[in-house]
Amino acid sequence: MLTASKELRKTIREITKDLARHEMSQWKLLLSGLDREMSILEIGCGRGGKTDFLRSQGFKNILGVEKNLYQVDECNKRGLNVVSLEDFDTGYAEKKFDFLVLSHIIEHFKFEDLIKFIDGYLKYLKPDGLVLIATPMVHPHFWLDLDHEKPYYPQGIKNFYSGSSEQVGFSSEYKLKLQDIRFRKSPFKVKNDRNLLLKNNDIPMLLFNLFCAGLFKFSCNVIGYKSGWVGLFKLKS
Repeated sequence: MLTASKELRKTIREITKDLARHEMSQWKLLLSGLDREMSILEIGCGRGGKTDFLRSQGFKNILGVEKNLYQVDECNKRGLNVVSLEDFDTGYAEKKFDFLVLSHIIEHFKFEDLIKFIDGYLKYLKPDGLVLIATPMVHPHFWLDLDHEKPYYPQGIKNFYSGSSEQVGFSSEYKLKLQDIRFRKSPFKVKNDRNLLLKNNDIPMLLFNLFCAGLFKFSCNVIGYKSGWVGLFKLKS
């Protein structure tokens, strides 16, 4: 009985997750008109999930950078081209890329550190190169991740890199122009629930979340809420 309940929980969670998928469909729209031969630098590629997605969309020339050495090794075992921060700094100092990908990484920085981080990689971008930023907005579950520092909105990034940064007291040598933007939506979902946290008598709540995910999917993402954004920026030469 216990094994059956465990398998049922797993099945419900997998179906719920599948019904809730939305962000990558927004990526597809942003990437649809881009040259599949362009050179891509993906920062913080982790386990290579987004790299796999980019490859599935026809992009071939992708270099990932990841600070976790275990993840670097695991990605390379799967045939992905991923290097550590140290190897990137020493081996790619003169390299220029067409496209910079920052997926779910900027929310882990405080503002001052974030600008240093982004500028530190913009120098590897060719003139008129592209930058994709994907990040969550404030939503009911944003602060459940302990390493989330701050939510960032497209208006803030757009305004800061426009060159008019009076509000923050300092500026960047780089200028970015927003080319396109898409918003990720998510189904309503309960997470802060005693039974869910304890995994005890949680099947009813799991089924409720499954029901909400089904509504989200079959309403064409109408019955849900905005939980993040994906923006495409161009480096102004």
